[in-house]
Amino acid sequence: MKRFLLPIFFFAVATSTAQKRFSEGTILFTVSTFVDGTKIADDATAVHMTKGGHVRAEMSSSIGKTITLFDTREGKGAIIRELGSQKILIPLNRENWAETNAKFKDLVYAFSDDSKELIGFKCNKASAILKDSTIIGVFYTREISTENPEVDSQFGSLPGMALQFSYTKGNTVVVYTATAINFDPVPIQKFDVPSTGYRVLSYQESKKGRK
Repeated sequence: MKRFLLPIFFFAVATSTAQKRFSEGTILFTVSTFVDGTKIADDATAVHMTKGGHVRAEMSSSIGKTITLFDTREGKGAIIRELGSQKILIPLNRENWAETNAKFKDLVYAFSDDSKELIGFKCNKASAILKDSTIIGVFYTREISTENPEVDSQFGSLPGMALQFSYTKGNTVVVYTATAINFDPVPIQKFDVPSTGYRVLSYQESKKGRK
């Protein structure tokens, strides 16, 4: 009986060690927007940083920059918007964070056999539909696992890391494509919320501005 247990054990070890764990690091994305199949404007750049329960998501374009910071363990963070000379900081608590991600709650993905390679990783396709009819298309790799699903709640139910994802609403498609991934440690200062230099709006005030 022992001679049968040994190869099974080694198979289990090989399967678990083949998958990299992304508990800390940086992913760089290009962000392209299409209307009726035609790209509009220049690509934007998105940088996602993770350090345990800390997350920093930064989007930069010719219009300006938006940075989202959140500590999922402490339940606090901020949204920072820099548009020209306008610099705004919106503090976030756990309830605000949950509200901003509510549309992704209990998201159910359908899986397909479509696949492609992105930045050296084999990726498989999955898709889901939000309540507002937005279609999410994802290419994820099983070669990388995420440490904390709450950091990226929209992909928390996937069996791997999303390296390309798109949002389709009507005739508009926005596509995020990973161009690089780095597993090096991220300085904790990257997740600090600035204390000066910004006009502070409450989360409720910021919601009024979006209406």
